[in-house]
Amino acid sequence: MSRESPSLWGTIKYIVREALVSDNPRYYAAGLGLLLVAIYGLYLWIFVQHAPIFLGSDKGGLILTAMNDSVAWGLYISFFIFWVGVAAAGIAFGLAAYVFGDEEFKKIAPLSEVQAVAALITVLMLIVVDLGRPIRALILMPQLPNLHSMLDWDFIVITGYLTINLIGVLASVHYYRQDKPLPKKFIVPFITIAAPFAIGIHTVTGFISQALTARPIWNSPLLAPEYVATAFASGPAILLVALYIAERYVDGFKIDVQVYRRTLYVIVGGLVVGLYFTLSDAQEIFWYTTEPLKKAQAATMFLGQHLPYVSVLAWLWISLGAAAVILSLLPRIHSTKRGILFIASLTIVAVVAEKTMRIVLPAFEPSTLGEVRPYYPTPIEIGITIGVHALGILVYLLLARPTLKAVMAHYFKTS
Repeated sequence: MSRESPSLWGTIKYIVREALVSDNPRYYAAGLGLLLVAIYGLYLWIFVQHAPIFLGSDKGGLILTAMNDSVAWGLYISFFIFWVGVAAAGIAFGLAAYVFGDEEFKKIAPLSEVQAVAALITVLMLIVVDLGRPIRALILMPQLPNLHSMLDWDFIVITGYLTINLIGVLASVHYYRQDKPLPKKFIVPFITIAAPFAIGIHTVTGFISQALTARPIWNSPLLAPEYVATAFASGPAILLVALYIAERYVDGFKIDVQVYRRTLYVIVGGLVVGLYFTLSDAQEIFWYTTEPLKKAQAATMFLGQHLPYVSVLAWLWISLGAAAVILSLLPRIHSTKRGILFIASLTIVAVVAEKTMRIVLPAFEPSTLGEVRPYYPTPIEIGITIGVHALGILVYLLLARPTLKAVMAHYFKTS
């Protein structure tokens, strides 16, 4: 048990110290590696993409990406959609832990809040790099909140949910490091506020796309529910991978296999609903839709008419998602942690395929004017995206260590 002051300021100092000080060289190696990759991504974005400002060059800015007048959203927004879903799914563990009082899930709920924080920081950074010159976004600030704008609602729910999860991490560490349970006076308002925000961040993201009537492939009332359904597959899957890594490298930290099994139910449920929505969309598009542009965009999504790799992503989602569901029915697979982790890994790849460019690009190919300007991400876009992801994983790593140590102090009675 920690002997430090129980004040919130003392908890903040505890988090900073435990995040930065370790006697494990592998922790420093991992952190340094992620930091270097993040710095390189930042270098690409600031000094290369902003070359007209920093280097006095005529070549720079978003023109160095493959985005254009027809394809306004590319790799950045594609992964933005994925990580919003990962953040949203964290509330499932909070509900299991605090509403249903499951002691095993209480051990991992703080880590799900850490995951939500890391995912939302990744989300916000992807928005920043997609803006090109984010300083111009300040022009919009005096107009906030504009409740007629879905973008404003997205900003409100994302920043609000980030704040909620930061409070959740701080509170969990604050009480657990003193070997105290979270008080009900905190849990009740926390869950009451967090649950609608969790559903809202991905619902509003779907509403943004649904509202763009010039992109008929998105004009489906199933888009937002599909976003939420597949989020409840990918988010828990990533958390299971994080838990397994923690069990291997944090001495004494062990989670019962039943937690993995019950989390698998959530993952499979999300996959089944998501695949059903995909089937429903395909039936509507290919069975009775008469809108030519929607059919042409669907041909890009499922048949690879203009972008072959988009159809590869679509069928990867369908095949791997179905494979994960089938494998979950096999006792030899779903009865072991490694088997469940294999299903979780398939799920992550499947939902990345489903939520990224498979969703985004068909709406732009062909364009509303019937033009085709194929989009293939440039090395700069890929490098910047990898750098942003490295930053998000670094935040996950730095916050996970003090959080797990506090959990250990309360549930495993270690100092």
